[in-house]
Amino acid sequence: MSFNLNDYVDVKTRVSMFHDHFPDGSLQFIFKGICDHDPEYVWGIAYAYRYEEDVRPGVGTAQELAIGRTNFTKGSVIQNLESSCWGRAIASLGIGIDTAVASRDEVQNTEPRKLPTPTKQGKPFANDPMTQAQRTLIERTVPSKDWINQWKSDYGIEGPLTKLQASAMIEDLQALKLDKAIKETPEDD
Repeated sequence: MSFNLNDYVDVKTRVSMFHDHFPDGSLQFIFKGICDHDPEYVWGIAYAYRYEEDVRPGVGTAQELAIGRTNFTKGSVIQNLESSCWGRAIASLGIGIDTAVASRDEVQNTEPRKLPTPTKQGKPFANDPMTQAQRTLIERTVPSKDWINQWKSDYGIEGPLTKLQASAMIEDLQALKLDKAIKETPEDD
């Protein structure tokens, strides 16, 4: 997918905006370790406390490849993970999200995703057709037929989805749903 970086606010700016809004605020990060669903990734969670006794702080999670994929992230994965979590915790408070929850840093450091070619007992199964369960889940979650066409175009996919491609689409739809839910969460007064 193509992104216009001007639509995104970087974490540094979000942190500054947070402290402008909440001068006594505090950003806290907890490293959670290796992701259960994929051991190549680590994850963390951050809290954006608006004031000392804040019982409902902004919360943000993120994951990063355990071994950085770029010169920028190699050797500083935890620091980048912390920044991403902070950016999302601040975004959950409605700060710096005029056009997107993702931060400029997250989008800028994203490489185009390449779908893996997993194997089953040593044989590739990337071409197995998608399951009926996958088809039903996609049909129930997809925002529009145009979204599917754009997604397939972004990945250079023609024709029916394979099982592997459907899994990747479902993952992207779940992330889209989460971003939408975060944007629609009402702010506390």
